[in-house]
Amino acid sequence: MDLTTLQLIYVGAAALLVGFTKTSAGGVGILAVLLMALAIPGKGSPGVLLPMLIVADIMAVMYYRRSCQWGLLLKLLPLTLVGIAIGFAILWVLPDYNFEKIIGGIILAMLALDFTLTERAKKHFRGKAITRITGVLAGSASMIANAAGPVFGVYLLQLGLKKSEFVGTRSWFFLLLNVAKVPFSVSLGLINTETLTINAFSLPIILVGAYVGYKVLNYINIRLFGLLIRLAVLIAAVRLIMF
Repeated sequence: MDLTTLQLIYVGAAALLVGFTKTSAGGVGILAVLLMALAIPGKGSPGVLLPMLIVADIMAVMYYRRSCQWGLLLKLLPLTLVGIAIGFAILWVLPDYNFEKIIGGIILAMLALDFTLTERAKKHFRGKAITRITGVLAGSASMIANAAGPVFGVYLLQLGLKKSEFVGTRSWFFLLLNVAKVPFSVSLGLINTETLTINAFSLPIILVGAYVGYKVLNYINIRLFGLLIRLAVLIAAVRLIMF
């Protein structure tokens, strides 16, 4: 897979953001999804991004392995697997042409979900029914576009977890989720020797991003950081859809 200099810059920036988001406040991962879609048109971008996410997930779990809320994950994971199967079926029938526009649309839908839910509604974003919905949505959105972050983030934020528990639970969830997606992605041809070559190039950048994210977690203004990331995501998603 021959990439231009600009495409390599997009891939490198995505790798840095993937590492950073997995060990810090989160939210940056969606921007990485968009950058990868800009770098690699069609269905190839999720396949390139998935091994990068797994590497960063492993780094995050190493840092926060003792902070996971396992009871919560055990409730989510079975229906997350259902969501992965649904996402696989959708990918099987979706055309490769202009797939990046589909990714952009999914990201905008996730962003709209975050914006339109009122604080009162977000406080009720829990319970058995919401847990099931979150599991299915996270699995399907992740399988199609590696875009489960917003819906899962909204769900976790309403549980009142400490910052380390938030990151630890999120880290274990996405590690298990992303590993479960590998056989599906291989069968679809999204992961192959060419994509793994790009992953090898990205590995050192991911490690740097993960280290930086871990070091700055306690210094991040979550509200301001979230607003800036949402703005960047909005611009990148519109760029994917319009051009």
